[in-house]
Amino acid sequence: MDRRLTTASALLLSLGLASTARAAGDRAEAQALLQEFLKPGADPGALTKKLRPQTADYRAVFGPELGKAAEAMYKADWDAGRIVIQPKDGQSELKLSAASTEDLQKGSGEAREFPGGYGKLAPKLAAGLTIYRFRFVQPGQSLGLAFDGLVYINGHFAFFPKPFRILAEPTAEK
Repeated sequence: MDRRLTTASALLLSLGLASTARAAGDRAEAQALLQEFLKPGADPGALTKKLRPQTADYRAVFGPELGKAAEAMYKADWDAGRIVIQPKDGQSELKLSAASTEDLQKGSGEAREFPGGYGKLAPKLAAGLTIYRFRFVQPGQSLGLAFDGLVYINGHFAFFPKPFRILAEPTAEK
């Protein structure tokens, strides 16, 4: 039976009726990226640094004005190395949630896994984004160290931790 299934899959692929391609920045790619932080000997600082957003990323996610405020808010923390994704000792498993900007606006799908501040921020985010929230947990546990704000933008992942804080900045458009 397995051989027939494999043969059928190969035939569909050769006819162009099926695809093994994944969308860039999909859940599987986010999961693979975050699993790197759990590997023995991982360098969380170096791995996180690769996720530092560029100016164009801020503008693409938040728009021109709010993007400028976001970049200003995060700059000192990125420059000082205070933004680091790092599991605690014993946390060897990953729990991943994803919500589109539309889900965050409606409070639907996995949006309820995200902090409440996303509800106010969501209407100001670019349409069509998927934002990831993740937790590193000990085996068998559901609670652990939580992070949010991982976004695939401009061909790469970028990390905007707790982006709803932007709305509290005096320079942010309300």
